[in-house]
Amino acid sequence: MASTTGTTPVTPATTAVQVNMGDSPADWMLAFSMNISSMTLTGSNGNATVVSTSTPMEMMHLMGSMQPLAMVNAPQGSYTGATVTIGSATVTYVDPTTKTVTQQTMQGPVTGNVTFTSPITVGSTPMAMSFDLDLASSITQGSNGSLMMNPVIHVTSGAQGSGNPMDYADGGISEMMGSISGVSSSSFTMTSMQAFGAFTFATNSSTVFDGTTMGGMGNGMLVMVDATLQSDGSLLATKVQSMMGSGGMMGGGIITAETGQPPTSLTLVMQNGVGTGMMASYFAEGVTVNLSSSTTFEMNEDGMSMSGLPFTPVFDAGHLFVGQSVMPISSGGMMSGSGGMGGGMMGGTSMAGSITASNVALMPQGMTGTTGVSLNGGTASSFTMTLPSDSAFTSLTGATSVMVFQQASTIMEGGSTIASGTAMHAFGLLFYDGGQWKMVAMRMGAN
Repeated sequence: MASTTGTTPVTPATTAVQVNMGDSPADWMLAFSMNISSMTLTGSNGNATVVSTSTPMEMMHLMGSMQPLAMVNAPQGSYTGATVTIGSATVTYVDPTTKTVTQQTMQGPVTGNVTFTSPITVGSTPMAMSFDLDLASSITQGSNGSLMMNPVIHVTSGAQGSGNPMDYADGGISEMMGSISGVSSSSFTMTSMQAFGAFTFATNSSTVFDGTTMGGMGNGMLVMVDATLQSDGSLLATKVQSMMGSGGMMGGGIITAETGQPPTSLTLVMQNGVGTGMMASYFAEGVTVNLSSSTTFEMNEDGMSMSGLPFTPVFDAGHLFVGQSVMPISSGGMMSGSGGMGGGMMGGTSMAGSITASNVALMPQGMTGTTGVSLNGGTASSFTMTLPSDSAFTSLTGATSVMVFQQASTIMEGGSTIASGTAMHAFGLLFYDGGQWKMVAMRMGAN
């Protein structure tokens, strides 16, 4: 009698993949908050689950940039696509006619099936996959004014060690906001409201600590982290900024209104946040930021070069302007409001919550427009970027252009030049100086 020998299925090896999410420009929006219900990568040796439970993300603060959504151990092999299911999405924008801040929610689920332009190979080297949600193409408005969503997503990839280690395309992480949930002698774990699962960061003698030390870190501390993807698939923190201790909160958003001059309070459309009282439902909502004589102000210059500018950048109580992106920090946490924006409009007392700010930081923000000159990487220059006619920034401020200051260190995405007349985006710190809006660019790229 002949014998048969059974075969044991071979489990493919896995490799760390950092999955990033970002936003192609859609200037008419102030905020776009969505709940990702699930996300899966389609591979030749098995699929890889990226998100399995509802994860909130606000996209407009990522205009022209990326942040990690998840770290995945993906089976090695060829990947041809991904499936992303969005449970619901909320858009906040400035009505071009009434100039009022307006909000609409689109109910889901909405599924986006993404087919990669060419297969992406996951080998033995850790890598990043970056998913760019093209909001300008994804959201359409019906004749009755209602918004509809059909996700359009572009995907790129890069391997660890193949380029600038701080570039998100190769696994770099810049100013990821979160709360410490665990600390060991040489690493810490952090959770973010806008990412799936916890992230563990190793530290070494080169890690820069700002406002804390490795031994001074504790659960509940609010931090911002810069990191790089390592050859073993781990994340190494290059900088850790302590922003507030346990019990506090920090947020982020665009100023849409001010009370007083200098202002005693601000109205923000919320785009980011973490800490006590902060909820994902506040993203794309309005919040009140209360200021006092003891509130301090600072510019977040991380990754920026501010030297050699022909003007003096100033950010203080007298230089807070509608249209700027700021991060309020509070030791007391977020106080809940009336739970909405009053029929879709931001005004009166119908706000999601309030913050009493001990500190306010000016944060980098993205803007799009058209350049009238050719731009070359690695050089310092200034140029006028003409804003699109439907820009929310234009509706808020009346400005139709911004003077952009390119530094030699400004990252030029996707190449070394931007041709004259090209639609482009810039990401950096925004100031109002001498009657003119001026941006110091951290990074720029063609759209």
